[in-house]
Amino acid sequence: MYEVDRRYLLSALGSLTAAGLLPWRATAAEIRPRNLIADPRFPNPPFTLGVASGDPDADGFVIWTRLAPLPLEPDGGMMMAPVLVAWEVAADPAFRQILQRGEAIAHPELAHSVHVELTGLAPARPYWYRFSCGGASPVSST
Repeated sequence: MYEVDRRYLLSALGSLTAAGLLPWRATAAEIRPRNLIADPRFPNPPFTLGVASGDPDADGFVIWTRLAPLPLEPDGGMMMAPVLVAWEVAADPAFRQILQRGEAIAHPELAHSVHVELTGLAPARPYWYRFSCGGASPVSST
């Protein structure tokens, strides 16, 4: 009969539990669908529904948008493929001092909406943000 050492068993179970509790976040750069459109062309600007921010926290907030070059058409006039969207957050409205930037994927299953949770920012001060995908979105502030 095979005998398992109690200390080894407890150590292994502890390691597995700890590994399961580690945070794991995939970014657009880590997992890209094969059919991702990285440089889309649209018949109209894709930010017809605007951009928004909210859900403020001690060190950040959320920004979001939805791509819809033809907002009254089915699926907002979007193709049925994921699309790469870039975003930037700045300390000034002219974007001379960009504090954070990144990419997100607008999936057709989510109506080509993008939701970015920002962290690591100073509280109680204004920030400006914008998205870019086949052209730049309007600049907004929070």
